[in-house]
Amino acid sequence: MGTITHLHERLRAVPNRIDTEGDVLTVASAVLPALAQMPVAEALGRSGLLAVSVPSDFGGLDVSNVVLAEAVSLVAAVSAGAAVILASHFSALEAIRNAGSEEQRRSAFARAAAGECFLLAGRAAARLESDAQFLPEGMGFRLEGEAKIAALADADWLAIPAADPSGETALLLVPRNAPGVTISETGDEASSRLDLAGVHVAADSVLTPTRHAAHMVESVHRLLLAAAILGQARKELETLVAAIAPEGDATVASAQAIGWRQVEIETIHALILRVAAAIDAAQVNPAGGTIAEAHRLATILDITTQRMRTGETAGEEEESLVVALGLQLIAGGEQGAV
Repeated sequence: MGTITHLHERLRAVPNRIDTEGDVLTVASAVLPALAQMPVAEALGRSGLLAVSVPSDFGGLDVSNVVLAEAVSLVAAVSAGAAVILASHFSALEAIRNAGSEEQRRSAFARAAAGECFLLAGRAAARLESDAQFLPEGMGFRLEGEAKIAALADADWLAIPAADPSGETALLLVPRNAPGVTISETGDEASSRLDLAGVHVAADSVLTPTRHAAHMVESVHRLLLAAAILGQARKELETLVAAIAPEGDATVASAQAIGWRQVEIETIHALILRVAAAIDAAQVNPAGGTIAEAHRLATILDITTQRMRTGETAGEEEESLVVALGLQLIAGGEQGAV
């Protein structure tokens, strides 16, 4: 395979280079004012943040997932939309980390290092599956169908899971402005619809996922969405406390609400640290056991975070995840992976 075909090039500012993990959070804080002055993807690209999860084998910083989550959380405190875009981008890079040839990965990571933004598409959040199919056409493939993406951002690339005629899933890297790609709102603020009609995809832009790619991508995405929700919750708590005068105007009810929100925030933060460490271990040692453990903990984090966000009791989808967690523990290993 060759390198990923470069289509729809555009001029862009040279991104800031981040050389150490310690600089990541400083840059994340510094980029916040820029989010109000230019398109989100451009602001993130100039900051250098889009490259911080590129693996060290490909010349990247490959920051720990704890730092990655905290960067997303910082951005979320100012812009929930920007945090979701950042989470989707890092999830797309995790998918690329677990797919394709070395040359394909190197080409994609080089584009991230140049400040280009990727968005991960799918049928649901971070699952490497969609209602899209690709068929051979000329020197490449034709992509048809639909998928969901997290935002309407002016990204450069879409990472789209799609099935070939035999039903095998691949990850297709498609320029955002490629002919046949349409993005529209669905009425659900958490996602937008991606319509694909006769989209040409070069052969070297089709990446074959590894066996464990789906679980790794889901784990990273759940971690980073939880981090985004945590950042918003921290900001909301700060605003709530600031609105109450310290002289004693707080009622028992308001104090109770603030107290419970602190409990929820600290619980989610502790879970984020544990999940991030488990993902780090799985990335360094991608064995069945480490990947299954990271995925299990990320599922628990997802359920806990969504409850904090919505305040709702378990729905049908959540109950199915809880049952799957129980089956996994009963099975005693990867066989029952969620």
